[in-house]
Amino acid sequence: MNSERWQRVKELLDVSLRLDPSERDAYLARSCEGDTDLRDEVVSLIEAYQNAGDLLEPPSVPRSDALVGTLLGSYKITEHVGDGGMGAVYRGLRADDVFEKEVAVKVVRRGLDLDYMVRHFRLERQIMASLDHPNIARLLDGGTTPDGLPYFVMEFIHGQAIDTYCNQQKLDLRARLALFRSVCRAVEFAHRLGIVHGDIKPGNILVTSDGIAKLLDFGIAKILRPDHVPARDGVTTATPAMTPEYASPEQIRGERVTETTDIYSLGVLL
Repeated sequence: MNSERWQRVKELLDVSLRLDPSERDAYLARSCEGDTDLRDEVVSLIEAYQNAGDLLEPPSVPRSDALVGTLLGSYKITEHVGDGGMGAVYRGLRADDVFEKEVAVKVVRRGLDLDYMVRHFRLERQIMASLDHPNIARLLDGGTTPDGLPYFVMEFIHGQAIDTYCNQQKLDLRARLALFRSVCRAVEFAHRLGIVHGDIKPGNILVTSDGIAKLLDFGIAKILRPDHVPARDGVTTATPAMTPEYASPEQIRGERVTETTDIYSLGVLL
């Protein structure tokens, strides 16, 4: 298997692991375009992952977690709160008696700590470091766990998905548009830095109790202009994962992603 073929296998594997099991067959049939050897290779790797340790266990199933109760830098991990893409997300508290602060800590999930996954995770961390905007979740810190997994620390957003918030608050059209425009400003800010989010959907936009929208999860973002946001190891794009309901036509077809990808997804969101 040459390097180009192996890269394609890794990309298909990454997307497949993010999808619901019921969606994988259709995705692979579409993406492999009749190449049965390619499909079989990806399927065999998915089976190997499953047999290696229940990596696809739903987040809702209670599980013990070795990180809970430990210190990462100045923060004590208090609770596992969810999984997204390449990382597991934890609630943490500042633990050095300097001041009190609740944070979210995202760590590469054990079992997905392959070299290329770690590089993409570090890319997400670099992207977050460059995004200082009131409607984007802020990066506070970062580092590496004692066993070598990269992590980053963000502000913990207490909020609801934007669609749930609008419905529960019974917002009228004018108020919904005002909230949507604040999301557009955040996306525009990222685009000025040459960053395409790539996964704009309600679950990635939380609205706080005081009505402020926060865009988060740049796990599959792409850097269009590396001169604006330097990327380590030459990595400028994450793997081609997507949320089909909000993905643009070019994402579905596996074509080049640009700023218009986010604009399409914003239209679906609206």
